[in-house]
Amino acid sequence: MAFRKQGGSLMYVPSDALAGRFVPPPGRMPAFHLVEYAGALRLCEDATGLLVGPTNRHLAAAGMYVTNARGEKYHARAARAADLRPGQPLRLVPEPDNPHDPFAIAVHSADGIGPVGYINKQKARAWSKLLATGAKWGTISIRGTGPGQACNGLAVLSASPAVIRHLLSPRPAGLPAPALLRSAN
Repeated sequence: MAFRKQGGSLMYVPSDALAGRFVPPPGRMPAFHLVEYAGALRLCEDATGLLVGPTNRHLAAAGMYVTNARGEKYHARAARAADLRPGQPLRLVPEPDNPHDPFAIAVHSADGIGPVGYINKQKARAWSKLLATGAKWGTISIRGTGPGQACNGLAVLSASPAVIRHLLSPRPAGLPAPALLRSAN
């Protein structure tokens, strides 16, 4: 199994890590924060400083859902008008009458511009079920562009509003530096 390395050190939590590694104790927040990386936001594990890949299947166990949006090129005008910068809030809008997919979920900017894209079709069914429960969700961009710029990639993260606030808060002092910031020795 290959992992991206920087200077010979591991940068990502292995995708085959124990499922319980990401699940916080009851009443606690997940042990992650978002850090800037290559113009985007990435989940960084507090205890190790390792990044967590957006496709890591264990994120859902911690109540965090991440995916790349699709279809931005078909909605280029809306995507160019919207504020899709990393950290900006987004809205998920189910489209049960969508002729291409009854589980389609459109992504709109917080001010209602959209759709700017859609939740990845492979994940839309599961996300639709979660949205249908009526649970409060917060959704933010973790990769995107600002108004007036062409968007050639949008990634979103959804979780409870409290988890989103926690993930966006500064990493506490004393934690290991994020792996992407460690010097190559």
